[in-house]
Amino acid sequence: MTPRAVPWQALAPGTRKILIVNPYGIGDVLFTLPLLQALREALPTTTLGYLCNRRTESLVRAFPGVHVVRVFEKDEFRTRWRQSKRQWLADVRTLAQTLLRDRWDIAMDLSLNWQFGAALAWLGIPRRCGFDFRGRGRFLTDRLPLAGFDDRPVADYYLDLLQLLGLPRPARPALSLPLPPAAMQEAGDWLAQSGVTRDRPIIGLVPGGGASWGPQGAAKRWPPAAFAELGDRLADAAHGQLVLFGDLADRAVCDTVAGAVRHPAVIVGPAPSLLVLAGALRHCRLVVGNDSGALHVAAAVGVPSVAIFGPASPLVYGPYPPAAQDRHRVAVKTLACRPCYARFRLPPCPWEFRCLTTLPPADVYSIAQPLLAA
Repeated sequence: MTPRAVPWQALAPGTRKILIVNPYGIGDVLFTLPLLQALREALPTTTLGYLCNRRTESLVRAFPGVHVVRVFEKDEFRTRWRQSKRQWLADVRTLAQTLLRDRWDIAMDLSLNWQFGAALAWLGIPRRCGFDFRGRGRFLTDRLPLAGFDDRPVADYYLDLLQLLGLPRPARPALSLPLPPAAMQEAGDWLAQSGVTRDRPIIGLVPGGGASWGPQGAAKRWPPAAFAELGDRLADAAHGQLVLFGDLADRAVCDTVAGAVRHPAVIVGPAPSLLVLAGALRHCRLVVGNDSGALHVAAAVGVPSVAIFGPASPLVYGPYPPAAQDRHRVAVKTLACRPCYARFRLPPCPWEFRCLTTLPPADVYSIAQPLLAA
């Protein structure tokens, strides 16, 4: 379908309500912040809603300008299906009735999934905007062709959807997440309970691969020995304490790093919520880690950070906007074969991910050290 730009003023009169649909991971959800900024600026009286997954819910509730948050958690529905088909049907009905009562005028579907488009059509949402990726946008009323997120930041692709509503892009798009004081207090208490003190600067390390790549997460990991060497150098430079962040799947790699450093390191484990994790990262002087949700959170809350990229492109998945790299930098090993992750697929690597294994800690330290001194 050819994209059509219908001026907002030409829509049916009445309450104007827009639902953003993004059921994916931390980075994907944070990359929608510039889109939300543009909608707030162009349509200040519009009610903005967000359909997200359970893990990102606490973050989304802190997004500026989001009035309504609805949750669709695929794993919960799958579990319910296995336990009781009747209860699964009741849960589906409850969510559908909630969305029907909301009476959304427009859905901006970022799922790249035809099932979501079909569900939004079944719910009677009159305008459904999104991407047509591999023909999956057939239930959308307004769509843009998409081959993949290849040559620009993901956030810029999301901003492209504004043209379907006849709305301008923001003059200075930003990806920023202000944190409420209560979140900062809860995060400080959580760090203290984990054994983190406030007498020295906190150097945060994120040695895991994040959950979004699943079993392939190890393909995003810089070696634990490299993290340990870097951590010691940063702790020496800042007279700081090392704190390792990660979820349950990252415990083994965190243990390895903690066992290899000269300085004592605290492993804080999974945070009670992503909002608490965001507050904890905000308490850090510097955060260094693999390309992962935690690094996206650190950048969003304004913590100086260094993200280590292997197969994925930092242009596409790195700090946004690119000009923000004075505070949020990337470390890469320049090789002819990288980036190889494209169109949501990671090909087999015949060189055992040399893009990560041959990246020296000294190179990453030279990128991170100026951020410590800033």
